[in-house]
Amino acid sequence: MLFRSAVLASVLVLSPAVAVADTGEGAQLVDLLGHSESATPLTLRESHLSAGGADDGYTLLTEPMSADSFYVAGVTWEGEAPESVDLRVLEAGAWSDWYNLEIETGEGGNDGTEPFIAGGAEGVQVRVSGDTVPDGLTLVLTDGSESEAAENTDPSEASIAPAVGTESVPAVNVDDPVDAAALPELEQIAESSDSPLGANEATAQEQTAGGAEALAHEPASISGGVVAPRIVSRSGWGQERIPPAWTPTYVELGGAVIHHTAGTNNYTQAQAPGVVRSVHDYHTYSWGRGWDDIGYNFLVDRFGTIYEGRYGSLTSADNDMVVGGHAAPANTGSMGISVMGTYTGSIQPTNASINAITDLISWKFSVAGVDPKGTWTFYNSRTGGYTTVNSILGHRDVSATICPGNIYPLLPSIRNNVQSTIAEATSGPTLAIYRTNDFSPISSDVQFFGKPGDEFYVGNLLGKGDLPFIRRGNTFTFAETSGTPTRTRTYTIGQPGQEVYTGDIDGDGKDSLILRSGKTFYIYDDLSVNRPTRTLMYGRENDEAYIMDWDGDGNDEIIVRRGYKFYMKWMVTGGNADKVINYGRVGDEVLIGNWNGGKYDTITVRRGKTYYMNYLNVSGQADLEFKYGREDDKVVVGDWDRDGKDGIGVVRELNR
Repeated sequence: MLFRSAVLASVLVLSPAVAVADTGEGAQLVDLLGHSESATPLTLRESHLSAGGADDGYTLLTEPMSADSFYVAGVTWEGEAPESVDLRVLEAGAWSDWYNLEIETGEGGNDGTEPFIAGGAEGVQVRVSGDTVPDGLTLVLTDGSESEAAENTDPSEASIAPAVGTESVPAVNVDDPVDAAALPELEQIAESSDSPLGANEATAQEQTAGGAEALAHEPASISGGVVAPRIVSRSGWGQERIPPAWTPTYVELGGAVIHHTAGTNNYTQAQAPGVVRSVHDYHTYSWGRGWDDIGYNFLVDRFGTIYEGRYGSLTSADNDMVVGGHAAPANTGSMGISVMGTYTGSIQPTNASINAITDLISWKFSVAGVDPKGTWTFYNSRTGGYTTVNSILGHRDVSATICPGNIYPLLPSIRNNVQSTIAEATSGPTLAIYRTNDFSPISSDVQFFGKPGDEFYVGNLLGKGDLPFIRRGNTFTFAETSGTPTRTRTYTIGQPGQEVYTGDIDGDGKDSLILRSGKTFYIYDDLSVNRPTRTLMYGRENDEAYIMDWDGDGNDEIIVRRGYKFYMKWMVTGGNADKVINYGRVGDEVLIGNWNGGKYDTITVRRGKTYYMNYLNVSGQADLEFKYGREDDKVVVGDWDRDGKDGIGVVRELNR
């Protein structure tokens, strides 16, 4: 947006006596051009905004006003739209920069601006430019309390004044987005939203129980496609209202339109559901845009949480999407995804939000059969013809806007990552793990995870119980659930070719990843950091090593096997073993587990498909002998039902 070079001789400066309708439930309406019975009339005075005054291009400037805490602000009007609307807010005792709000007209309801997102602001100031000031110019402030009523009251002057001379400082989000060449290529990421955060993301103190995580709803997995990501449903973020006048329309999905909003990006994770409710209220009620529902199909916060927006978005049939109101003339056939916050200039989107966009589109495109690197053709009501765009596009591709700011140069990488995610989930050959809890010849359940050639392991690395993970080179992918499909986390750790172990070395109830080279063991407690937490040396380079709590102290130790002898020590130090047992034969496959729910882990050996289980870690005969699976099965161990007793699983290649 460029400011006009010629302006009106008079600038309309509005004092805090403008009329405010405060619902007492969270919505505040500021009538910028009128007054209520309880408000004093507006004053019009000759004024310049700064030393340059008439060269700054603003027609209307409000005084800084106090307000009840709000999450969303917007401006509506009647008739001809203003040329521009800027807004700044008072948050945590400091005034924000000015932000330019996108002008949205011709989309039904009341013409107005996009929603401006704040983190519980307590003050606001508005400026408008244009040859005329529109009728019915109204400032809307809401905290998401879902009130449809409004009562008039008067605002007071803000408790803190903005810095002198800042009235005409340009808005920070009016520049063009950063060139794609200026941004690093986004790498394929399969981490969940609780991966390490960027500098603009949540602190540990913000991960409160009142945040969106506690409200998360997990849709059913789609067999044979990409798993549905964790999505907070409408009831999850506090909206159970079914639009009373609006009938959902479902059409075949053809594309995904990416947006961002205006805002300070200062909301916390605990505040994010309230922000979503506020966007809903601003879009829905007659005192806002009057659309009868939220415009976006989905919203994503800066922490990577996905929220269902428009009613019916989450429950649309596989091939369809409910028609939203987010990107006229491309609403019909598209899925509108809005990242909550402003990402222009030097402000970059968080990795968590980009990953969430990728996960959401991957899921919906996989079940709808949409090519993420293809095109989408839709009827353009503005041109009266058909328009063809990329199937994953930005708002700026269909409207005169810079939205979605710095997310736009990342769209090629998002398309690539969506394509890779779908291909990974839907290709033919796969690995299947058949699990049993009671060593019976019939498996308790089966999970499909990984591809032929993957190294397959099991462990409680994520603190969610014993779950499978795979390694390709030095890239590890961890399943987050025991179902099919499953969400995953992917990390780069260690070097290819290192031996892989898992064990609860420090007794915290969660396994560490342990990589071995020769007689050196590298222990990784934090999977997100490709650097071992500690390193130790034990045994000989050609020893067979196993991790087990053989003494029942709650900590796993490293034991070594030479031939058929097992050497056990209380602590991982040099010197003679504290216990030596003879068990099995040279060449037996060794499995370690807590087979009977006792205090300690014991040894089982496998010959072909026969298992010889020991309950006491003593030399002699097996306590249990049984057959399971096939001779060429890969065998893994885990407490599948988390009852304190380990079971076995066999891993096989098959085609789905």
